[in-house]
Amino acid sequence: MKNKRINLYLVIFLVALTVFLLLEERILPGKSRSPQYSRSSTELVGTVMQLIKTDYLEEPNPQRTTSGAFRGIVNSLDPLSAYLDKDLAVRYLNKKMGTYQTGLTVYKKYGLFPLVVAVAENSPAAKAGLKVGDNISSINDSNTLLMSLIEVNLWLSSDRPEEEPLKLRVVRGTDTLSFELKPDYAVPRVLEVFTDLPGSLRLHPTLIYSGLVNDLKKSLASPPNKNKRKYKTLILDLRNCSAGDDEEAKRLVNLFVKSDQAGYFEKKGQKENLILNEEPLFPKLDLIIWVNPATMGPAELIAGCLHELRQATIIGTDTPGLVAQRENFPLDDGSLIVLVTSAFSLKSGLKLLDNSLPVDIKLSYSDKVDQDYLDKTRERLTNLH
Repeated sequence: MKNKRINLYLVIFLVALTVFLLLEERILPGKSRSPQYSRSSTELVGTVMQLIKTDYLEEPNPQRTTSGAFRGIVNSLDPLSAYLDKDLAVRYLNKKMGTYQTGLTVYKKYGLFPLVVAVAENSPAAKAGLKVGDNISSINDSNTLLMSLIEVNLWLSSDRPEEEPLKLRVVRGTDTLSFELKPDYAVPRVLEVFTDLPGSLRLHPTLIYSGLVNDLKKSLASPPNKNKRKYKTLILDLRNCSAGDDEEAKRLVNLFVKSDQAGYFEKKGQKENLILNEEPLFPKLDLIIWVNPATMGPAELIAGCLHELRQATIIGTDTPGLVAQRENFPLDDGSLIVLVTSAFSLKSGLKLLDNSLPVDIKLSYSDKVDQDYLDKTRERLTNLH
């Protein structure tokens, strides 16, 4: 236990020192600008490592110390970047993450436990009794505090439905609870249709899947109500829509608006405009969008663009801001660094990385939040019509 504590302190010290050296000239006033990885900074890190090796009270585990330092530096950059060891890197590169899941959607920032932001109905997580607001402190006895969001999601998924149950420890208020659940839940790729509000159609995609735009066009062309009365408003329910494809998201936005700059991905000062070339099929349909903390990535892109370009009303709670592009950088030992290389900004300049969508009508989470969405939407429909 003592050795583990010493190694942990050592890793924390190295992470803090390295991050400070790499960022100090961009943060401290009065400093002249120089390359991020300056020779003086890297030499000082090397000197510290050498001092620890020669003069520390005991020989540290070099592999564990170096791996821990890399992990801390990369994972602390933003929620979407990650350092993955060899085993996790293989799974991530093979695109096996997410085939079978627990039904949990989590959000994770460095130094905090993963927060449950959604629990899928009839999933193993729902049946086991996990709730929105739970904090996952460990998975199979591995502490989650220093994990990345990617790492947590890899732990919570499997490429085979017959995997052994996962053991979760969860902090709920002042209680610490234990759960066991199998990752054998496959997220359905469907577009759910509701007519629970007069004069409107509500569409809820489970994720931004390939083919969603075609399904959405069919639903809009053929309303489910028997009399096929014309509806004036589309309610796009993007709650719990936490995954998907940016290109499909772009095509979905293009159904409602055409633009030569709907937003842009920015990489090291270079901007790549999001261009919507096609003539929109539904340019005059009033839009209301529902969001919550599990509205992530491509779904945030859709909501943000339609809010700015079509004045769609956004109802719900703040979103995490996870609209970005990543690149993989394999290391010689088989581990992998996943880095955000460009972040998406709306036309107004609002960057959707670590920033929420602009929510017009804010709600607070409670047991009756579903009814709150309906009530606030009903009020908004009255004003629109």
